[in-house]
Amino acid sequence: MMNRINSLIVAVIVHIVCTLAKELTEIEALASKPTRCIYEYAYEMYGAQCSGLRLSKIPSLRGGIEILDFSDNKLQELHADTLSSYTSIKFLYLADNQIYLIEEDALPPLSSLQILDLSNNVILNLPNSIFQLPSLRSLYLRGNPLLHMRLSNLNIQKPIKAPLEILDISDCKIKELPNWGFLPQMVIYNISHNPLIKLDVKHFAEICNLGKVDLTESLYAMKLCSLKPAISWFHDKRIFYQLGDYTRLNSKEYEYCPRTNDTAIYNATYHRCKADYLEVQNIRRSRRTWLTIGGGLAGFLVGFILLLYIMHRHNVAHTKSRSEKLKKHTPTNDGDRNASTVLLNNVS
Repeated sequence: MMNRINSLIVAVIVHIVCTLAKELTEIEALASKPTRCIYEYAYEMYGAQCSGLRLSKIPSLRGGIEILDFSDNKLQELHADTLSSYTSIKFLYLADNQIYLIEEDALPPLSSLQILDLSNNVILNLPNSIFQLPSLRSLYLRGNPLLHMRLSNLNIQKPIKAPLEILDISDCKIKELPNWGFLPQMVIYNISHNPLIKLDVKHFAEICNLGKVDLTESLYAMKLCSLKPAISWFHDKRIFYQLGDYTRLNSKEYEYCPRTNDTAIYNATYHRCKADYLEVQNIRRSRRTWLTIGGGLAGFLVGFILLLYIMHRHNVAHTKSRSEKLKKHTPTNDGDRNASTVLLNNVS
């Protein structure tokens, strides 16, 4: 009986000690969390780390930051003055907030913005200005469940000026993919975990450099044979498509699905997209060439001017030195008289 009581007492003590240790560990963890934004360098850029602070607005930050991580906070709206003081930002992370409103003039000041992460918010509508940002390469909109309500009627200026290479609209309850127009530079397209009801080949023909499309958990609402045109297009253009389950595509039913003859129409769209892409690349190449030539000429002119300046300084110094030597060797008037007296005495 005593052994049982002793064992029970020991078990209770162990439980209390473990509970206290766990509570202390949690308290220590909370105490170790930052309470204000931390400034640090990443990817050779100066950034502000403000994630997980449960802030409802972006605080006053140091100027010149290129990275802003404001994820896991309580931000709800982006207005014209929200980020206007930080025009040097290149990477902006706003995931896991409560953003539902982005005003049209909230993002245009960020002309250097390359990566924008708006994942896991409640965004209802996308402003046209996002797609006109001149440097935006990656746009993440994953997990915005209200986005589908307005996305089908998305009114954006075409062609999109943003040089998008990565676009993620996964898990947004989208049934029909929006009409982006031509996206000639896009390489990765994530449309997974959406209840899609159709895959329009024209949609992908306008993304002529696409390398990977993620369709995981997005095709279950579609009839099997309606998938054939898009899947055949992916095969023809060597686009890697990712599915959670390839069983349906390996079935006899899919094998016997008829293949459409609309390839010529889609190819025309595809080649037009390629032409636009090559035109942009040629403009960039020409710009880089002229910048290189201009830089070379500027360097040559600076070097030439510097050489002329050095030669001028050398000539001035040389002339000054000769002038000082002449002054030293030129006899004075008294010296001339003394010399004349000596000569006269010698003649006598």
